[in-house]
Order: sequence, then C-alpha cells, then structure tokens
Amino acid sequence: MTYRVVVGVDGSVHAQAALRFALAEAEAHHGEVTAIFAWQMPFMSIPGAFDREEMQKAGTELLTESVSAVAPSPRVPLRTLVAEGDPAESLITASNDANLLVVGVRGRSTFRGLLVGAVSLRCSAGASCPVVLVKLPSDTQPG
Repeated sequence: MTYRVVVGVDGSVHAQAALRFALAEAEAHHGEVTAIFAWQMPFMSIPGAFDREEMQKAGTELLTESVSAVAPSPRVPLRTLVAEGDPAESLITASNDANLLVVGVRGRSTFRGLLVGAVSLRCSAGASCPVVLVKLPSDTQPG
C-alpha cells in the first residue's frame, strides 16, 4: 500500500512550508502527495456575478503556480486537485484514505494574531488520519 500524504495549498507562506514538509514526509516513506486547493462561492452574491468556470480556472492557476514554486521537480509522485467547497471539509474528505494530512498553521487570513487558523483547527479536529500543522520558524508565541 502506498503511503499517501494530502496537503492544503492556498498560496500562503505557511502552505508553502506545509507542501515542503509533505514532500519530505512522502519521500521518507516512499509515498505520494496530493496537493489540494479548495474554493467556494461567496455566501451572498448577485446572480451571475461569480462564474464557476473562472473560479475553477483561477484556483487551478494558483495551485499550479504554488506547487511549481516549491517543487518544480518533485522526487515523489505529486498530483494536484482543485476542489469546490469548504476548504476544511474538502481537505478532511480528501484525507479519508490518506496516511497523513498536512496544513499550514495559518493560511491567507489577515488575522495575524491567530495562533491557529480556522481551517487548520477544523482539520486537526475532524480528520480521520494524523494531522501535522506546519508552523514557520519566524512565528513567535505571544509573551
């Protein structure tokens, strides 16, 4: 059975660190990585104001650029997946048959004071496999 690692990628520096960790972990276990970017339509919108095809295309571009920046030539099989839906739920679902779920401790949120982001927290509580929250070395604890 192949060791499977699922990692959340959203273009943030925390997600880049999570992807590097996921790739190293998969390499250590002779496994594979699935990098996922999830998006969802805004709860309130004017009908027709948001185009699903455009959102999917933008998500695919962001994921491709993010993965290419971190791993232009990965040493393990690396596939990408763009999912429409709640990011935490998409990652939890994708990790149902994985050995490990990896997410950055925070994503692209502007709430810099948070120690753990909402997606990270929900993934760590809801995943059926072990979850690693990757933190940047520059992150500091409140004093």
